[in-house]
Amino acid sequence: MSKNARVSRRADLRLPATVTMIDESRHAAHTLDLSQGGVSLQTASQIRLAQYCAVSFQVAIGEERRTVLAMGQVVYSDPDPELGYKTGVQFIKIDQRSVAVIEELLAAPA
Repeated sequence: MSKNARVSRRADLRLPATVTMIDESRHAAHTLDLSQGGVSLQTASQIRLAQYCAVSFQVAIGEERRTVLAMGQVVYSDPDPELGYKTGVQFIKIDQRSVAVIEELLAAPA
């Protein structure tokens, strides 16, 4: 992860998410925070570093439910006494609709 990754605005976000690995295995997760560059997740099991994956979750914006889907790479998966594992995924590829949803979430007042 670049040193600039944490300087970008982040939004606290607690939503169910799914992490799908290249071999199509899935990990249930919950988002912790989100930025344009990636997402921090709570996972029950440790995920190997540098793994490529897809992360998806739904968010309610007004009356609409929108899906965020992004391809990324695991940049950390650290044990946490309260969370199980705190896992970071840096986005590599994200569609324009998902970018727009993230921008809207980041623009919302904290």
